[in-house]
Amino acid sequence: MKKMFYILAVFILSVLFSKLFSQNKCYIYLTFDDGPLNGSENINDIILKEKIKISVFMVGEHVIKNKQMDTYAKYYDQNPYIDEYNHSFTHAKNHYEAFYDNVQKSVNDILYNQALLKLPDKIVRLPGRNMWRLNGKSKNDLSNGIQTADQLSKLGYKVMGWDIEWQHSDSDGTPIQPVDVMYKSVQKLCSSGNTFTKNNVVILIHDEMFQKSWEESELKELIDLLRTNPNYVFEQMRFYPQ
Repeated sequence: MKKMFYILAVFILSVLFSKLFSQNKCYIYLTFDDGPLNGSENINDIILKEKIKISVFMVGEHVIKNKQMDTYAKYYDQNPYIDEYNHSFTHAKNHYEAFYDNVQKSVNDILYNQALLKLPDKIVRLPGRNMWRLNGKSKNDLSNGIQTADQLSKLGYKVMGWDIEWQHSDSDGTPIQPVDVMYKSVQKLCSSGNTFTKNNVVILIHDEMFQKSWEESELKELIDLLRTNPNYVFEQMRFYPQ
């Protein structure tokens, strides 16, 4: 009888410790927009070497632009650590207000991209907008684009935004925030819970930011820093909690 109580007590304690440990986990989503672009090939190389999960939001017009971009897209297709999602076909031609003013046109643009790239998951990030539509929960940054997000949600899409952006220079694509600043920002978000979903941090990054080789890349530096915390887990957007 004492042995049974001992086994039961050990089991209960292990469950409690397991729950406590899992609550300390913070899930990190490295998400890359606008690919393929120059820089995509280095991202692919880094991820193959580092063996971590990432998510890329693809622009169909970039894929079909030329043979080089098509090759970069195929790198992503073949990389077992990379998930590909929808970031529209045209990226609104960077004229966002006009794009979203025509709701059906913007929705059709995204639906076309889904079919063209044969994307398996109905997960989308709207070009130029940080909007969320996920299991009845929503968030908007601007009013222009709300109807498009709502319509896509009705069609079964998960509309995904981000919690923090690693900004980049418009002139040459280089990262603006130093790596240690980005790392500290992620730490703060993990501990504060000031994210769309607590203990989940979605980082917006752009492919063009990483045109340096693997060993020189700020991306590798950030990954190495994040890996120093055993409670940080790299994950893909299809596993984002519902």
